[in-house]
Amino acid sequence: MESNTNLETGSNDIVLKSARGILIFGKWAILFAIGMIAIGLLVIPFCYQSLLAEMAELFANPPTPEVFGMIALILILVVVMLLLTLFAVNRLRRVVDSVGEGNPFTRINGTRLRGIGIAAIAIQIITFCTSLLGAGLITMLGETKPGTDFDVSIEANISLTGILLVLLLIILARVFDRGADMREELEGTI
Repeated sequence: MESNTNLETGSNDIVLKSARGILIFGKWAILFAIGMIAIGLLVIPFCYQSLLAEMAELFANPPTPEVFGMIALILILVVVMLLLTLFAVNRLRRVVDSVGEGNPFTRINGTRLRGIGIAAIAIQIITFCTSLLGAGLITMLGETKPGTDFDVSIEANISLTGILLVLLLIILARVFDRGADMREELEGTI
């Protein structure tokens, strides 16, 4: 009877419902973004000549076709980051679901949180590499023609907040594992 009460209370919790809704929306937004980038990647080979002409109007030195290889590589890395984010969102949604069911302290949730932490550190590394490539692309493009409005600055750095998030997730995963151990010990003594 008590577990049914927990299930009903958890499933009616506005915070859990909101979190689940946000995560579902986030999942679809990420999938949409991946689709748009994939379309962009597929279009590049067919329209790079006209894009080169447009870029030649902006930059003092006309860009070479290799620029599009760099742009494609950056876009591919962005897709990888989005896929890692999708992985993390799906794992987090499953954790939220287990909280709603009244059974959050399980080993699988510890594993899910560790997976989110690994995805977060991978996103940090890929973001740093993508920033370096973006800075290289801006350098490759060179100076803009006088009178054109094109100012982009890219900084390549590792986010301290991202590193703290990874540490938090890994520690929280251990807390969930310990909670699962304590639950098993309690069930074993009853």
